[in-house]
Amino acid sequence: MSKARITYRFEPQETSESTRKATRIPDPEEKVIPLYQEEFNVIETKLEDSTGSVTPFQLAERHQVESLFEPHALNTFTTDFGNWNSQIESEGDRVERIIRESQNARENETHKAPSVPPSEPTGSISPEGQDDWSSWKPRGPWIEPETGARYAKSSSTPWFRIATSVAGAVLTGVAFGFFVLSMFSSNREAAESSSIKQVVTVPSPMVQSAAPSKTPVSVTKATTDQAPAIPVTAGIVTQVQIPAKSYFFLQNGVFSSLSSAQSSQDSLKKKGLAAALDSSDKLTVFVGFAKNKEEAMALKQTVQTKDKTVEVYMKNVDIPATTSIRWGGTKAESVPSFLAEGDKIVNSITGLTTVHLAETKPTALADAALQTIRTSHQSLITWSASVSEGLGDDTKSIVQKMTTAMNNAVQSMEEYKKSPSTAMLWQAQSSLMQYLIAEKELVKKISVT
Repeated sequence: MSKARITYRFEPQETSESTRKATRIPDPEEKVIPLYQEEFNVIETKLEDSTGSVTPFQLAERHQVESLFEPHALNTFTTDFGNWNSQIESEGDRVERIIRESQNARENETHKAPSVPPSEPTGSISPEGQDDWSSWKPRGPWIEPETGARYAKSSSTPWFRIATSVAGAVLTGVAFGFFVLSMFSSNREAAESSSIKQVVTVPSPMVQSAAPSKTPVSVTKATTDQAPAIPVTAGIVTQVQIPAKSYFFLQNGVFSSLSSAQSSQDSLKKKGLAAALDSSDKLTVFVGFAKNKEEAMALKQTVQTKDKTVEVYMKNVDIPATTSIRWGGTKAESVPSFLAEGDKIVNSITGLTTVHLAETKPTALADAALQTIRTSHQSLITWSASVSEGLGDDTKSIVQKMTTAMNNAVQSMEEYKKSPSTAMLWQAQSSLMQYLIAEKELVKKISVT
């Protein structure tokens, strides 16, 4: 073991430097003499530890050493800057603080007024220094108070309820019975009204008829001066004899839209030809018609001679016969006579137009032929007024359309009588086609199959 000795030198003039640091910085001018281990020895001197032998310099040095181990010297961060708060989360922190403050307020109120039974007095215990469970005392199991309605069985018989139930059942049965009886009685009345039939003798269209007042008609129905309009579907079924009719129409084309059909119709009229539109089944435009196929072929040739660009196809148009009709008007017996007078005018004018259109230069009409047309036209107007009495609006409009078309046809023949012109003949053809299209619609509507 090496016995080295360290010698401390104490200078008296440095006793006042009690606040110096533990490590002394040497003066740069101070000369230091290096010594080797062989040149010095360390002598350890044991000094008695006594309170009175501690010098002021030792106390100062001890203070310096102890100050190094004080708590504030170990913590280099001597300033508390608080928790870091983000400006973005300030709103959330504010809401959380409000919730916590309100919760603490409710807890304080609960602590101030604890819910205890009235039988147990509460002591005046200060909430300071007490936790949430300091005031708890075992009181036994909790018994929930009974709640709900109390049901009591009545021993008396509810006669009022029984009487009310019986009366309601009786009234319901009576009402249902009246409803069933009224339903059967209405069906019986409808069957009886539909069983009333009329028998009408219709003259042939080819035979000249007398005045409307002298037409033989056997009627089993009482007539009135005026009756309200009744739909055809609610009319009385009448036995009639309406013969079938067939015509050959010259078809110009079938169109998919109403505008294109009307455009073709206007084009034919500008060329001085006949034109009629049938929209019952398909949008079809016709340019003329005749009673038979030979006359239709001659009329077709006349049309193509006038304008070769017009396309013409022959089409057979049939109006079926019927033996019973359902008429909503007051005078169903007038329907066959009305149609018969119209057929006579159609046959007369059709024959005249076919003949005169084939001529190179139109000639005037004979007075007898025009007088026949006038007589039938007057009868048609009379029958038209008769069949329109008490008629529904849907059927009445068809009758009015037929009457107007026939008036235009007769007027065209009157103008042709004054000044022969093919334009008047084509106008008469157009009016007659409109009449036949409306007649076909009417027969289809009133026929009973």
